[in-house]
Amino acid sequence: MSTPVYVFPQPSRYESHKGSSSAVTHFQLRTGDEAAKSMAKAADAKERLANLLTGQTDLSSNSNAAPASIRVKPELHPQGYELTWNEEGLQLAAATPQGLHYALLTASQLFKGLQADDGQWKHFSITDEPQFPVRGVMLDIGRGKIPNMTSLRTLIDMLSNLKINHLQLYMEGFAFNYTQYAEHFPEATPITAEQFQELDTYAASRFIDLVPNQNCLGHMGPWLAKPAFRHLAEHPEGWQVPEPLTFKIPPMTLNPSDKNSVAMAKNMFDELLPNFRSSYANINLDEPFGLGTGGSKAKVDEIGIGQLYLDYAKQMIDIVRENGKSTLMWGDVLTHYPQLADQLPGDVTVLHWNYESDIPYEPKCQLLQNSGVPYYVCPGTSSWSSLAGRTDNMLANIADAARNGKKYGASGLIVCDWGDGGHWQVSAISYPAFAYAAGAAWQTDNNLETMEPLEYYVSHEMLKDKSGKGAALLLEMGRYYLLERSTAENMTYTNYLLTKGLMTEEQLGGSLQVLVQLQKLLGGSGTPFTHDYRYAELAAWLSKRKEELAALQFERDDAELLMDELANTLLLIEQGAGIHRYIHKQDLSDAAEERAWLTKLRADLESALAEFQRLWLARNRSGGLQDSIVPLNKLLEQYKEQLAN
Repeated sequence: MSTPVYVFPQPSRYESHKGSSSAVTHFQLRTGDEAAKSMAKAADAKERLANLLTGQTDLSSNSNAAPASIRVKPELHPQGYELTWNEEGLQLAAATPQGLHYALLTASQLFKGLQADDGQWKHFSITDEPQFPVRGVMLDIGRGKIPNMTSLRTLIDMLSNLKINHLQLYMEGFAFNYTQYAEHFPEATPITAEQFQELDTYAASRFIDLVPNQNCLGHMGPWLAKPAFRHLAEHPEGWQVPEPLTFKIPPMTLNPSDKNSVAMAKNMFDELLPNFRSSYANINLDEPFGLGTGGSKAKVDEIGIGQLYLDYAKQMIDIVRENGKSTLMWGDVLTHYPQLADQLPGDVTVLHWNYESDIPYEPKCQLLQNSGVPYYVCPGTSSWSSLAGRTDNMLANIADAARNGKKYGASGLIVCDWGDGGHWQVSAISYPAFAYAAGAAWQTDNNLETMEPLEYYVSHEMLKDKSGKGAALLLEMGRYYLLERSTAENMTYTNYLLTKGLMTEEQLGGSLQVLVQLQKLLGGSGTPFTHDYRYAELAAWLSKRKEELAALQFERDDAELLMDELANTLLLIEQGAGIHRYIHKQDLSDAAEERAWLTKLRADLESALAEFQRLWLARNRSGGLQDSIVPLNKLLEQYKEQLAN
């Protein structure tokens, strides 16, 4: 018999046995020795068993009870467990409290599902353990959107239930309250040291390692935009991008040859890292655009750009080590200089990222394995710069990372949820990606091809949707980009239209070709931009999705808020599609129809913009909101100007 659909992630092995036992109302905890008692206490087993069956919290009565025995089994995987239901009751075995935690999560799903059976529960056993020891999520809080404490605790609970054991909150701006630099960021609403300590304790109680994260070379734009730090930039006046492009990018990369850059990074890490019990810290060091072509050029001419990068990295690694931690860092630069692998300290783990499904993971996974460098694979949720995600890209990207990470010895899988372009996506858009990555990292072969358990879990457990159709809606919302029939990379064309606003068809074509050239410079394919986007087709798709959303039955404390978030996501997609219709004059026969359409777009955007701000503040801190909506405000002003003529 196959594993029931309501168990997710699907385990290593599920066996159905002959016989059944009468359904019970509750379990009575039994621990045979002190080791088992200690493990049970560390996993909070007594209270969790008390709440395992709906509506039952009293373990004192013997009426219709079944024993739940716990034993320590040292030979099991540290995160593995055994779970059995038979005539002797419920039996749980694990080597560690973490393994018992996962056993209790699986038991909760199983018995919730079994309660639908008619009075008899068939006997079964599960033997389970993860294939990737580290299974993580990286959430971008560095580009504007910083969740409030309630949202972060909710996220931790959600990830723990998925058997995720690693969480990073990515920072590049002033997302942490660095006290010695706070005066330069009066507009920010950062997480304080005390709040990070609270989150660290909360995560640890749910067997999640909260890993500190701070960029310290590239992606330093928010810091270098401040006059006090501008002189530390590789290009203080901005980076003149190579031909054929003719514009500058604002300062984004520190000058690694300047000792003051090192001093600032040390100050940041020395204040941040002590707030976390994790034995790791992520220093990032990815995408140092313009490196070696400005302030550090003389040093590059002497030792080469790869050595310049690695020398700076080693200084950051030493700072992390002084704080009692080992280093995580991105591998995009290192994999371009594989000859430097021998110089990389042994306590460094490389994070290999790639977010596009048509770029294979295998070559660099093989390269990293051959180099002997410990590494994780890091696919993405595909939610950023998309409004509703790019479902098929997400599924293929995560599956490719998991298969090749498993094949070539990666010890972790971290799915990244970035905030490019104002972090416009709401949190629920990333739920399917979190779940799919969790399943892929737990048991790759058992969870990549079977979508029914994932959809069941996302609907019933994450969304708490009584209709059971919520996951299908989220996945379908993330497929609107297929109707664009565009070659857009790392974004959707619709999202791009919202960021760029009104322009002529000729101006839009020129802007898109510049985008392609810029993306190629930053690692994209350089494929010429094409699209075949028909407004009427997208309008029909939107109408269907709105009907499906109205039919969902969320049973969560924030049900109304969640419904509003998804409705506004559809409204923003509709707005972007409407811009396309207006620019390309699709089914707009004359000036009067164009004006009427522009009037509708203005009214819809005013509603969407007001909702966007309300919904942001319901789950997140206020800092970053005004920057996020700059393009939408600009678009609204364009509408007003056009209608005033």
